[in-house]
Amino acid sequence: MKNFLKRRLFFLGVLLAVLLSILFSACNTSNTPPQPIKWCMATSWTEDNLIYTEGAVAVCQKVAKLSGGRLLIEAYPTDELTSTFDVFDMVSQGKVECGHSWPGYWRDKEPSFVLFSSVPNMMTMQEWAVWLYGPSQGIELWRELYAKYNVVPFPGALDGPEFGFFTNRPLRSVDDFKGMRLRTPGMGADVLRELGATPVILPQEEIEEALQKGEIDGFEFATPALDWNLGFDSSIAPYVTLPAWHQPSCMYDTLVNQDVWNKLPDDLKAIFESACKEVGMVDFVARIEGANPDCLQKYEQGGIQIFILDEQSMEKITEITDRICDNLAANDAFFAKVLKSQRDFRANYRTWEKWGDYQIYPSE
Repeated sequence: MKNFLKRRLFFLGVLLAVLLSILFSACNTSNTPPQPIKWCMATSWTEDNLIYTEGAVAVCQKVAKLSGGRLLIEAYPTDELTSTFDVFDMVSQGKVECGHSWPGYWRDKEPSFVLFSSVPNMMTMQEWAVWLYGPSQGIELWRELYAKYNVVPFPGALDGPEFGFFTNRPLRSVDDFKGMRLRTPGMGADVLRELGATPVILPQEEIEEALQKGEIDGFEFATPALDWNLGFDSSIAPYVTLPAWHQPSCMYDTLVNQDVWNKLPDDLKAIFESACKEVGMVDFVARIEGANPDCLQKYEQGGIQIFILDEQSMEKITEITDRICDNLAANDAFFAKVLKSQRDFRANYRTWEKWGDYQIYPSE
């Protein structure tokens, strides 16, 4: 009987030890934080391109904060991982997990990319959010286009009208564009050709040198806040022509490789998308639009001469843009689908939006 009790006690002791070992192991495992997921972000922006670079970095910081450090992304300036115009291909091929750039740079792949960047005299800043996420659900069209290239798009940044063309001689009407060599990408380049100008595609870091060497007669790049911070002032080009018909607003893209995205847990997907929307369409807008008025005053006080295109010139530019879009739509079914979505949306939305343009306060 005693031996039986001893054996039972022995087996109970072994069983208790095993259970305690399992319990300890489970507790120890639950207290070990999971290894963070780490991504690299290639961007099209130089380190001194403060506002755009800040926008890319802000996305990374917001994702890290919202995910509690589970998803960590490091942004790299242009030429560290790839060049300005190769970010899309790097993401598409999975050479980097994500990127931050501008859809207009990808127009050589197919023309529909420009419809998600900026089209002359088309989408305004406030219209983008409504078209993308309102009843039109333009975001689904954006995803459909990028899916063909193994990429998932998100809003990278959004800003309003740019500052117009900086030039070495005045542009008072569309007739003055003839013979000018002007740095501009996107559909604005197509309009310039129709006006008799020669568009030149250059990354931001090569603009000033090209102007000094006489390789271009002028350029556009961004809003007053960004142009001023990059040193684009009257010392390199004394004239500016408004309005910024070539880019009445500008949507940028945050890109993620589709295969990488598919592996991400659902909660991190939601966090990433929320971060892109918050940074790109709220924080960035507030940052850049809030800085524009003061920088415009700096330009005016610095001696820049501003010329305003007349109504006839703007009508001519709109007519050219509409014709270019119609021709592209006639030969590209997807371009036609996106263009129709945007035009239908604007025709409907302008019935209400126009009251925001109405003069509420008396002129001073």
